[in-house]
Amino acid sequence: MPAMGLGWKAGWAFLALMGTFGQGEALAPGEAEAWVQHLIPLPHRIEILAKRTLRPEQVKIQAPPWRELLLWQAVRELHEALQQEGEGASRGDFTLTLQIGGPEAKPLQTLKNADQAYTIFPEAEGSGLRLVALTPRGLLYAVKTLCQLLRARATKGRVEMPLLRITDWPDMAERGLWGSDAFHHLDWLGDIKMNVVEQIAAVWVDAEGKGHAGWRPGWEPMMEAFRYGIQPIPAVLHLNQLGGKGVFEAYPELRAQGGDEGAICFSQPAIVHVLADWLVDLGNLPHVSEVNVWLSENLHGKGGCRCERCRPHDRNVLETRAVLEAWRRARERRPGLGLRILLSEETYPSNEAILRELPEGVKVGYYHSLLTYNAYHDPMIDPLMERWARGGRWLGVYPQLNGAVGPAVPFTGPQFIHARMSEFVDKGLAGLFGYATPLLAYVRFNVEAAAEWAWNARGRSPQEFALSYAVRHRLPQPEKFAEWAEAIGQVAWDLYGSEWPTGELRRALPPVVKALGEGRLPPLGARQLGIYKKPWGEFASPQQLADDWAAARRATALARQMGIPQC
Repeated sequence: MPAMGLGWKAGWAFLALMGTFGQGEALAPGEAEAWVQHLIPLPHRIEILAKRTLRPEQVKIQAPPWRELLLWQAVRELHEALQQEGEGASRGDFTLTLQIGGPEAKPLQTLKNADQAYTIFPEAEGSGLRLVALTPRGLLYAVKTLCQLLRARATKGRVEMPLLRITDWPDMAERGLWGSDAFHHLDWLGDIKMNVVEQIAAVWVDAEGKGHAGWRPGWEPMMEAFRYGIQPIPAVLHLNQLGGKGVFEAYPELRAQGGDEGAICFSQPAIVHVLADWLVDLGNLPHVSEVNVWLSENLHGKGGCRCERCRPHDRNVLETRAVLEAWRRARERRPGLGLRILLSEETYPSNEAILRELPEGVKVGYYHSLLTYNAYHDPMIDPLMERWARGGRWLGVYPQLNGAVGPAVPFTGPQFIHARMSEFVDKGLAGLFGYATPLLAYVRFNVEAAAEWAWNARGRSPQEFALSYAVRHRLPQPEKFAEWAEAIGQVAWDLYGSEWPTGELRRALPPVVKALGEGRLPPLGARQLGIYKKPWGEFASPQQLADDWAAARRATALARQMGIPQC
């Protein structure tokens, strides 16, 4: 959708009027563009018309009654950005009006993910701004956008208020992370408009055979997720990994006859009872409306139960049916509870059959430890999953956001993240559940990039995002940082896409030094065992190797000039 005002490369706009806007002050050339660098994600449509310089006590906030936590949070964040204590100004000559619904909100109904859309526009004569949305969540996002602009130029006792027009909405409905230490960074994730965090729940069965579930000890911050506009999603761990949780002690008949260790007999009714108990407990946690059940992950080629009742059927379909029946029973005790199901490498051959089993309303997560946990240049969403999403069914994806799962590897990868998010948006996916290991502190750039392009995939270019990142984080020489990120980002993507050196941790392939000694190194651009790209699968030619070598040398020189440790 084209931007309002003057077009600018990626489809967004600024309009800095050279005169005045009511009581507003004109912007200097380039001032609007510099101001918008502080926004993440970039709104789809934005015009900065003018500005006003105000004292905090001059700004009055007019908001709907605080019947919802998100409205309270929105007003609280505005007071903080305006340097106002308590209830703020009761009288002021500039009013920020927060509005849900009304005629001004009607155009938002036509936008994608309209429940999160918002608009901001100036009142007559520059006397205020009106922030309008269809829901409290959308209004919170309007406030977050305005607060980013206010904080960018605030000084003690002084506020620069932009007089602006914004219409904005997210490309993907759900944007967030699973696992790692995401639960310790909820305020930051909320500020960049991430809105889901998923964590593996604690589940167990007592001696009487009743299932129990809740957040793991230490994960109590998940109770506060909703305050930041984040939906907390508890997950039941892969159903072949339930050892030590009292399941088999209470119900020994659930142990599979044959198959891999940990496999369950899904023909036994006890598994439905246990799963239903877990779903009810998790659904009763504060602000939890949906629970994710992770299907079995990897049975190591040994398969599942081979009892007379299981043997004639597709094991993966039996597992899915057990989960669905447990959900139906759980809803009798917890009406309205939503269900998500996570696919895996074990279910991969049966994914089409599994999808046929799912009723409307069940959300699907696409995960495969080899196909979604990688930094390959290949598209991630296969034709089956794409058809499911384009057909109007809900699909989320669980990709890694860093160079490798597990180890802390340096990866400032704007091109990598931009390509991933663009694919997900273009193929109609509804949810992003990125995996950022070992800790978010090591993957901050890529996490923010994912937030940027999951919201607005056609906004900034990779270099433009890197420039915004440097500005927002107050790094020295932001333009040079953007140049460095573009140079090193492609090199790193090629390296990590080739699983080098992280692929040495895989046991499926011999170490490179051994293959070298035996003269068995694969040619450039080759895959091994049909999937693995170690050590140079993303390097198609000697020229590409030479080009990356030159880019790496250029990036090294830029890093030394900047003197930034993380570069």
